[in-house]
Amino acid sequence: MAVIRRFRVFPLYQQVEIRDDVDRPLWETGEERVLAFAQCIVLASRSDLCGEVEIEVRVGADLDDQAGGQPLFDGELLTTGQGILVGNSLTELHHVGLPIGWHPVRIYAEPPSNPARFTVLLEVRPVGG
Repeated sequence: MAVIRRFRVFPLYQQVEIRDDVDRPLWETGEERVLAFAQCIVLASRSDLCGEVEIEVRVGADLDDQAGGQPLFDGELLTTGQGILVGNSLTELHHVGLPIGWHPVRIYAEPPSNPARFTVLLEVRPVGG
């Protein structure tokens, strides 16, 4: 059974992130919906002038679980043992426990353009798994 955490964060500069304890990458054009690196995923969101964005993180989820919104990202995230940080590094970050390793992740956005809500499904994969 998945552990579900929900956060409401202020998306300063129209972005939120899911990352290990690393610096976040910079946008290349500003038109991307997602920036994905091994230890960091940055998501374009609705404008911070529209208020907070909701992020639901399901740790231990099946990647085929029902989630609201349109698929936005399907890949993996590397964690180095401190778990992950979720939110906006300029306003607030929330810690979510996750073991060391590569974890399959699927992210959904609602609505698909300028999202106000994200659902993050994280499959927990044992080290070396």
